[in-house]
Amino acid sequence: MMDMDIVDGNINTEHAQKIAQETDMAGRTVWLRKRDIILCIVLIAVGITCWLVMWFVLPAGNTADVYIDGKLVQAIDMTVDDAYEFSTDRGSNTVVVESGKIRVSDADCPDKVCVDMGWKSRRGETITCLPHKLVIEIQGGGERDIDVQ
Repeated sequence: MMDMDIVDGNINTEHAQKIAQETDMAGRTVWLRKRDIILCIVLIAVGITCWLVMWFVLPAGNTADVYIDGKLVQAIDMTVDDAYEFSTDRGSNTVVVESGKIRVSDADCPDKVCVDMGWKSRRGETITCLPHKLVIEIQGGGERDIDVQ
């Protein structure tokens, strides 16, 4: 027999709510549930935790190695405020060091992603300009207590 959604002229609201929760207006299954929202909150919390760990655990660097086309061209002391110009046949980048932080302040590459990367100061952070094949990697800082053998 047929399911009775209407009893004595009244719609069985419990059954209607169950159907509304499981399908949308076109009859497709709706997947956003309480578990999905919890999963999103957990993923956001993990992301924030990772960011905080990186911010507070990674020591500030004191030198920046500049590589062009995979070759080390200069090690910059980040304790001295200065500006540096790196030119290749592909273009040029202006690198600025201020207050222990480094950034690419100007570049003649078309996308300027390296300029948008902003200030870097933590060991392991990098600034990359792909069109010019320039990589700046922060080095130095406090040594870690863990030694891998």
